[in-house]
Amino acid sequence: MTEIGPRKVALLWRGDPRVAPPTGENNRLHPVFQALSQRGVEAVPVVYADDIAADVRKRMSALDGVLVWVDPITAGRDRSVLDALLRDVASRGVFVSAHPDVILKMGTKEVLYRTRHMSWVTIRVFTRRSRSCAASCRGCSPKASRAC
Repeated sequence: MTEIGPRKVALLWRGDPRVAPPTGENNRLHPVFQALSQRGVEAVPVVYADDIAADVRKRMSALDGVLVWVDPITAGRDRSVLDALLRDVASRGVFVSAHPDVILKMGTKEVLYRTRHMSWVTIRVFTRRSRSCAASCRGCSPKASRAC
């Protein structure tokens, strides 16, 4: 019987590849590293930049999965190179969170972009909800009242 070792999952974010990569203890994703470790999953920090995409692809191909924290557009850079890389490693059996094809089907980013000029809450709607909530939620905590 073949023993399966601990799962290895990359936590990937955009950064400067010339700077030494942080460890799981000294970055903003520390709680994720810690949670995975508590469940027996080895979390591997992976800094991404378009100019090292081939190296990142090679590293991720040897892992079980990748959790991706890369904004769609940052400082004029988009995710087109990264998305192609993610599709490739996913086709090789690596689990990819926020798979680019799923994001495209959901249309979440497109909806946010197309409606960026719209106001999401109007004073009129908020006021009506607040009045009706105040009438029906007497005695509610402030948090519960805000949820109405």
